Amino acid sequence: MLQAKDIDVLTLTATQAEELLDSKQLTSATLVEAYLAQIEKNNHNGLHLNSLISITAKDILLNTARHLDHERETGHKRGPLHGIPFIVKDVFVTDRSLGMPTTCGAAAFATSMGKRNAPLIQHLLDQGMILLGKANLTEFCGLKFKGMTPGWSTVGGQTQNPYVFGGLEENEKLIGHSSAGGSSSGSAVGVAAGFAPLSIGTECCGSLITPANRAGMYALKCSLGSVDVEACFGYTDCLDCIGGMAKSAQDLATFIAALLQRGEAFDLGGGMEGMRVAFTDVMVWRLPEDFCGWPGDTREQLVGVTQGWPRHETMSADVTQEAGYASIQDMIKAHGAEIETDIDLSNAPTLFQSDEGKSYFYEIAFYQLRNKYFPTFFDELAESEVHSLPELIEWNKKHSPKQDELEDLLANTRKPEDIDKYINDMRERGRDGLDRHLERNDIVVALADSPLVQYSATAGYPIACLPLGIVKYSETNERPYGICMIAGKGREDILLRFMAACESLLPPRPVPKPLLQQ
Repeated sequence: MLQAKDIDVLTLTATQAEELLDSKQLTSATLVEAYLAQIEKNNHNGLHLNSLISITAKDILLNTARHLDHERETGHKRGPLHGIPFIVKDVFVTDRSLGMPTTCGAAAFATSMGKRNAPLIQHLLDQGMILLGKANLTEFCGLKFKGMTPGWSTVGGQTQNPYVFGGLEENEKLIGHSSAGGSSSGSAVGVAAGFAPLSIGTECCGSLITPANRAGMYALKCSLGSVDVEACFGYTDCLDCIGGMAKSAQDLATFIAALLQRGEAFDLGGGMEGMRVAFTDVMVWRLPEDFCGWPGDTREQLVGVTQGWPRHETMSADVTQEAGYASIQDMIKAHGAEIETDIDLSNAPTLFQSDEGKSYFYEIAFYQLRNKYFPTFFDELAESEVHSLPELIEWNKKHSPKQDELEDLLANTRKPEDIDKYINDMRERGRDGLDRHLERNDIVVALADSPLVQYSATAGYPIACLPLGIVKYSETNERPYGICMIAGKGREDILLRFMAACESLLPPRPVPKPLLQQ
């Protein structure tokens, strides 16, 4: 029987753990102890990753795990993830019996307790999963004040990327290379750092895919409306989506099936044969300099040497046509996929802008947050120091005054008919851009370090990402990078099949060197 010290939490997948549990080589109680040891070592100690805001009490965790072990021994297995731990972004309400507050990263909610578990969380618990803790995030998912650093919250501090020696660099750009990304930062970091094998994040526009990419995750944001968002803090009913992160495509497929409450597993067979894949132009689809700097040959490392990217004078010899984004096109074509390259998909910053130049995102979010989502969130709390948006703003003035976006929210005078028009216009723009390509292709692919998430957000379509490798951006530091891909609404299945096929052809996902060198 394996002991906690025998478990490599940095590489163990949920699928492998379940196999060990089924074969009686491991117990869920031992698995929980292994993850708790890693959390103790590196969450607020060691590398100070600040991935988790709160952790379920150890006695509750171990009692739950032992009960699930007993059920397994007596032939009762609730589901394919029976006895497997997970973490969840701290925007989901959890019952006070678990002993964890629901904070959204805000100090005003540091002691707030929920009346119940969010239905999605309760479903996973009923399926035999074990909630280890609640993950750090960009406070209020990024809507508190302008220029918030991704992954920072008053309660949780700054989430750090486990791949980066020394953590977030001073004066780093919004999503520069040393950033963990956000807002679902702690969910991504927690899996990469071996705090849990699976995690839940949320996304409006990049909040799950960006940190997952920076943590070398297999991740998928589900289609709009496909996963239960009840008792989960969010912005809008037209953008907010839920998704999962994992260390493998198989893990992700099993977890996404649980999130969608499917009655059957996804079929990951078939490989690339017959799959139709469209690739965006890397000269157009890339992060701009004001979001992320590109020193030396970093861009070439991501995309390979192509006609559009001539060899940089500082480029190392191993950056070739076979590297990065260029390599994935050749690889999948060689294994039976039909590909279309450099598709005409406008990288338009106007996707989120009305004809009058107003931001659809802020107009819609400010209206729905004030009139729906904040009131609903307050209603879910059994205990809280604040009970309304005005009380929250007054509390912050006394304790944490920087909150210009919250104050703008309170002053909101937008009309419902304007909001309906913005939602319809935004949706039409997103789908018009994508649908003409998805009519003749199964998926559209871009570098994950690109704004493709905007199209997923505006269209309401699922988007996923997978790791390709490591980009070395300085003499001492490197971080993961990968690709992201969009499919039509409800086509999580084709994304997962593509990810599984890619995983079988790619090297193993990278493990964080700072953790390996401890």
